[in-house]
Amino acid sequence: MKIRIIKPLHSHELSKEGYTGEIYYPFWIYVFSYRVKRKIFGDIKGMIVVMVDGINGKGYLADIVPDFEEINCDKKNSRILKPCVKEDESLKIATEKAESFLFRKYAYLKFTYELKYQTFTYKLFWAKKENNGRYILKDSITGEEIEIVSINGER
Repeated sequence: MKIRIIKPLHSHELSKEGYTGEIYYPFWIYVFSYRVKRKIFGDIKGMIVVMVDGINGKGYLADIVPDFEEINCDKKNSRILKPCVKEDESLKIATEKAESFLFRKYAYLKFTYELKYQTFTYKLFWAKKENNGRYILKDSITGEEIEIVSINGER
């Protein structure tokens, strides 16, 4: 199965670090352009990048538009998570996040904005189970290791 992912910034040898699986986490990415009208010093133009978590529906501002790549995900130890957030819901979340940013930054000025680009993608996490029963995920973008708490509350 071909999927689109955010190109990993970190790489490692899975077997050396004990990682045995891959998890592909769904995200919507939106890019808005904006223009703030000013009478003195000219208009301000900019871009807002919003990532919407495909599982919990939270919106996050991003610093840049990430690079993407198409991959074949037919590996036995891979899991592709299905999004719980629909496209129209995610657009609403992203628009609210962008507006909130603009109102906070340019509260007393007149501004306009428009959606320039949107895409659905996945973010890669590497997974391992340690000897003590803990599950660890490693973020392919930040390199951060995250300890996972199971659904029933156990570590």
